[in-house]
Amino acid sequence: MSILDLILDFILNPWFILSLIFWVVVLLLIRVLRNKKEAYYLWFPMLAMFKTRKLNNFITKISKKAPKFWKIFWTIGIFVSFSFTIYALYFFFTNFVNLIFNPRVEQAIVPLIPGVTINLPVMMYLILPLLFILTTHEFAHGISAGVDGVDIKSTGVLGAGIFFIIGFGAFVEVDERALNSRKFHRNTRLRIAAAGTYVNGMTAGVAFLLLLSFPLIIAPFYSQVAQVNSVVTEADGGFNFGNIANGDVILAIKKKGTEDDQYIYLDNNAGRTLNNILNNKTSLQCSIGDNLTFRIYSPSADRYSEKNITLGPRYNIGILYDYISNTELQITRIYSASEGGNNYNKNLTVGLTITKINNISINRTNGDTLEQALTEFNLNTINLSTASDTYILDLEEIGVKIGIYSISYFMYKNDFAKFFTSFWPEFWYREIAWLFIIAFSITLFNMLPLPIFDGDRMVKELINWGFGEDFKTTKKKTDKVRFKKDEKDLNLSEYRVEKIDSVKILIEDQISPRQQSEIILAEEKYTLIDKIGDGFKDTVSLNLPEYTKLEDGSLIEISYEYWHDEKRKVKNTLLNIIRLITLFIVVGNFILSFIKFGGLLFWV
Repeated sequence: MSILDLILDFILNPWFILSLIFWVVVLLLIRVLRNKKEAYYLWFPMLAMFKTRKLNNFITKISKKAPKFWKIFWTIGIFVSFSFTIYALYFFFTNFVNLIFNPRVEQAIVPLIPGVTINLPVMMYLILPLLFILTTHEFAHGISAGVDGVDIKSTGVLGAGIFFIIGFGAFVEVDERALNSRKFHRNTRLRIAAAGTYVNGMTAGVAFLLLLSFPLIIAPFYSQVAQVNSVVTEADGGFNFGNIANGDVILAIKKKGTEDDQYIYLDNNAGRTLNNILNNKTSLQCSIGDNLTFRIYSPSADRYSEKNITLGPRYNIGILYDYISNTELQITRIYSASEGGNNYNKNLTVGLTITKINNISINRTNGDTLEQALTEFNLNTINLSTASDTYILDLEEIGVKIGIYSISYFMYKNDFAKFFTSFWPEFWYREIAWLFIIAFSITLFNMLPLPIFDGDRMVKELINWGFGEDFKTTKKKTDKVRFKKDEKDLNLSEYRVEKIDSVKILIEDQISPRQQSEIILAEEKYTLIDKIGDGFKDTVSLNLPEYTKLEDGSLIEISYEYWHDEKRKVKNTLLNIIRLITLFIVVGNFILSFIKFGGLLFWV
């Protein structure tokens, strides 16, 4: 295939065409919104984000359609999500202990870092699952907020498209300041905090069911067969090098010379796998030395053919080994009797260096290898020699061998499936698999009691509920905020403000920025108000004249007195202890995984 053909195939691929359309639409929208730069964000060719008010109404409408259902639904989510918090802490703690005392490779936990722990092709499969999970997560927060009357400040849509990938997502920002006030009940905050993880957990469950039922879903369109990934040479123990080629798709098998109606067609979903056929688990009975005919499909040429192959013997030798040079191999493991070994009593030792096979010196360059010696038929023993000793090993025939490595291939059953190619089911299977992995992983991580995670909000709320509140005394505090011309209200960091002591405008010296002068506003220039509507004053509203030349970004210092929760220190101390313990365990998992297994593995 020429370079021009490759370029044409790339350009005419349906996924590339859809991706191109996606970016054309994005550029047109940016052109329309060129005077509203705050309405979009572009990172070509990966990401485009657009803010819109229409999603606010959409989310509100969904939340108002069945408010009783949604309230029950999200309340159940509190218990489900908190159970994930308990499980996440249990999982990371036990995994941390196992990494210390009994490390296994499947326990490795390494973050997903594009270009470091995962390569670009794999990263492409992550885009759609990530966008879907983020969108449903944010929508869950938005809908649960709408049910309880919490204001949605902003929403937006985002899209990603590069080459053959197209995906869309959304984000939702609720009024966190009002949500954390006395205006809303504790249960409201718990429902909203739990909603995103609750939906992520449900997504993981649905994805898991889809993976289990995937063969049945695609059965009307595709059958899962075997494709030759590589053909083993005789020196490496193969029997059919030159008879079959890389990329050949094996559709059916029969005995050579029999009629076509004797073909056994491969179908993994029906149990007719290549291994099952060769191991006599179908009506076709195979034995060593048989000549078989394979019905072959060549995807690159879109052509069917027949190829004849010979079945060679597969022996149990009872050891594992590695070549340490062109002329030597070393025994790395000797199987015991309980493990099915048949040469455990031949005085062999791990680390033993073998230089001859049946008195022939090992020479991998010339094809004189142990694998080549094992291609002989009807062997009972084989001699392995070191520089000083010879060991006679028993051989046991345990089956037949073709001498190929194969992978799964989705063979179309009709023209509809042929149009979408065999890549279509493989693509969706990988997408669903990543959807499950990422959704489940985010569910666990997001429910950990660490800052910015939803689990931290839930644990904080439960601590507040357990200890209660005690507002007996007042304290003084100073906040510094930046002035915005279109916002006259300055939100304070405390919710129960008793009185304002002073409001100052700080003016930086242009020559020496560290030096500041100040203007103290008169009391009639500001008012302490209850902006949230929870019965407590929390905001300073400026009453500046219209001709005031106060610039955007000017620093305003507000000193005030507020009612202090006497139990705040105890609650914060307990929360921070839980955070530090969690952080120690999680970081410990990452560090131990890297130390013991390196950075080649990942677990989201």
